[in-house]
Parts: sequence; C-alpha cells; structure tokens
Amino acid sequence: MKLPTRYLRAMLSLALALTVTTVFTLPSFASVETGNRAANSVFAQDCTGTLTVKDGSVTVNGNAAQTGATVTNGSVIATASNGRAEIDFGGAGRVMLGRGTTVTIDCTGGTLSIRSNCSGKTEIEVKSGSVNVTAPSVDTIAAGKEGKYDSPTAFTVAAGSVIEVDCGGSRRAAGAFIGPGLIGVLALIGIGTAVAVGIAVGEGDTGTSGRPPVSGA
Repeated sequence: MKLPTRYLRAMLSLALALTVTTVFTLPSFASVETGNRAANSVFAQDCTGTLTVKDGSVTVNGNAAQTGATVTNGSVIATASNGRAEIDFGGAGRVMLGRGTTVTIDCTGGTLSIRSNCSGKTEIEVKSGSVNVTAPSVDTIAAGKEGKYDSPTAFTVAAGSVIEVDCGGSRRAAGAFIGPGLIGVLALIGIGTAVAVGIAVGEGDTGTSGRPPVSGA
C-alpha cells in the first residue's frame, strides 16, 4: 500500500518538530538541574559570619581582630575581660559574646553549632528564636529565656535566632554585687568602728568617775 504524498509530508513534519523540541528542551532541563545543584552547594558551604567588635579586645583563632573580620567554620572567638563582640551569620543567626567569653563556632548547611570554652559557668540568653542544648544536658531555651550551666556547653542555634553567650555571668558583674571579699572588708570596718566607739565611751566614763562628788549646799 502506498501512502499519499501529503501523509508522508505530515509525518516528516511531525518527526522534525519532535526532534527540534527535544534538542532545545533537554539542555534547558540540564541547565535548571545544574543551577539547583550549584545553589544547594553554595548554601551548604557559604556559612561565614561578619565580626563586630563592640568593646575592648577580641581575637579570632588567637589573632587580634577588628570589626569587619570574617568568621569561618570552626573559628574560635574570644573576648578579653573588657571585650564584647557580635557575629552576624545572616540567615543562620546572630551571636553576641559577653566579656571574658570564648566559643568555637561551626556553621554547616546554614546551621550554627557552638561550644563554649568557659572555665566556669556558661550563660545563654535567647533574645529571639531558640537554642537546643546538647551538653552538659539536653535542653531547649525559648525566646526571652536564659540557660545557665556549670561547665562548657554545646548547643545548636535555630536559623535566624539572636543569642548572647556569656562565661561566668560577666553581664551582671557591673551591677550591684557584693562578694565575699567586700563583705570581709565591710565587716572589718564595722568592727573597727565599734572598737573606736567603745574606747571613746570608756574614756568618757572614766573621766566622770574620777571627779569628786558635788556636795549639797
């Protein structure tokens, strides 16, 4: 059976159209897939923060740092006894450090993992967002709350959270605080004052008893 010429032409036109569509469509899908992979790769790797020195001295990996320094994955940030700092990780969150505080910050895939290197207490204040503590105990700190721990602490920060980490509660050191040493000094001052008053009273009594009595008229 011999097909009419017009049918052959229609079939050839359809085949040609499918071929052209395939040629132009497949590269487009490949380009989109490549772009998605590149975006995911950048998001997983591009997790750096920008340091702002709020006060005093701050070091990054043992080197003196200034405002604008880049904080990369695994960096150790330390503030001196007079130092305060802030690290902005964009969408991953923002971390503020109090005076005399040292932390190690890991940032992978947009998630902040922090370990405090405090020799004593670690205080974590969540200003917004939340924090999941994994050591020394398992805990969740919600926005507007604080967590206090007696040893170095490991925790993760929810994306977009704003937190403050402090070693030993130095944020309150500038407030009204009376330590044992000050109490001892005040006690000594009180004792000294009491002794001085006692001596003065004793001398006054002796002077009065030493005078002869006044006789009547």
